[in-house]
This record gives sequence, structure tokens and C-alpha cells, in this order.
Amino acid sequence: MSDVDDLLRAVVADGFTVYLCGGADRPEAIVATYAWEQHVDYVVIKDAHDVTAARSRHRGDWDVFTAATVVWSYQGHARWALRAILDLPPPEHPDAPRAEYPAPASLRVDPAHLAEIAVRVPRPGLVARRAMRLRMAAWK
Repeated sequence: MSDVDDLLRAVVADGFTVYLCGGADRPEAIVATYAWEQHVDYVVIKDAHDVTAARSRHRGDWDVFTAATVVWSYQGHARWALRAILDLPPPEHPDAPRAEYPAPASLRVDPAHLAEIAVRVPRPGLVARRAMRLRMAAWK
């Protein structure tokens, strides 16, 4: 699992905000979000084999726990889903996904796990790091 641990650290280092659903001590699900100007990239981790990464349009009433539509999603093992979200081109890139479709059910977190949520915000400076890294990589 060390490659998955490394990818989880990369998500945190990329400036994602992390939500530990069910409490910080024994979370039942982990949700990580990264907000662009008009989109949100996010990943929902229920276990190493049940991970869904997605991008949604960011609207005023958008909530990571109730997203109805996505413009991109990937479900699978943590190794591939985390790699996919880390490598997704920035929303303004010509190859970025744009067409909305219904959000997969795998993005939903059991409401019972939402009673207690611990939030870990990124360190200052990390939020801009993801945008810069992806923009540099995407325009090569």
C-alpha cells in the first residue's frame, strides 16, 4: 500500500482540503476537494478498492456530499483513481472534460458518516501549487 500512501500524500501536497467523514480517529470515508474558479475536483475514498474521483461544475449551491452531476469521473482502485485526479488537466485546457452527466452513486457518502466530520485544510501556498503544476504540464 505504500504507493497508495504516496498518492494520498500527493493529493494533500497538491492543495486538496480533506474531510474525514465519521471522525478523525476512524473515518468511514475520506473526501478530498480542490476548488477551481468554476469547477471542483474531488475524490471519495471508502476503501482501497472503492475510490471515485470526479470533477463537477462549481455552482453556488454545490455540495461535495450531494453533487448531482459531474463532467468527469473515474472509479476503481485507489492507485488508479488517485493518479487520475492528480493528472486531470485543468478545466480551461482544451482537452479538459466539459459535458455534464449524472454523478455516479459511488460519490455518495452514507449520511450516517456525515454526523461527525473532521476537516484538514491545506497549508498556505499549496492551493496555487496544483493549478501551476497542472497548467505547466498540460500546455507542454
